Amino acid sequence: MRRSKKYSRPVRPLNIEAAMGGVHHERGRDGTDYKVHHISAGSKQYVCPGCNGIILVGEAHEVVWTEDTIWGAQYGIDSRRHWHTSCWKHRGR
Repeated sequence: MRRSKKYSRPVRPLNIEAAMGGVHHERGRDGTDYKVHHISAGSKQYVCPGCNGIILVGEAHEVVWTEDTIWGAQYGIDSRRHWHTSCWKHRGR
């Protein structure tokens, strides 16, 4: 009986974004580093800081925060904001 060659197959590269739970990093125009997490369907209603519009329950959007604050990383996490995807992409224009 032949042995399986599953260990000789090429290794698939690690998807860093998936390993981090879908969180990726973006740098703002002011040089601030942001962590951005895409939510495919929110379970609550939020107000977008970009347009002051309502993000409806079930609507896809971005959750954004920075850990680079003078009060520490936890403050940045606690201060995260929910943005419409288009508002986040077009911020600062």
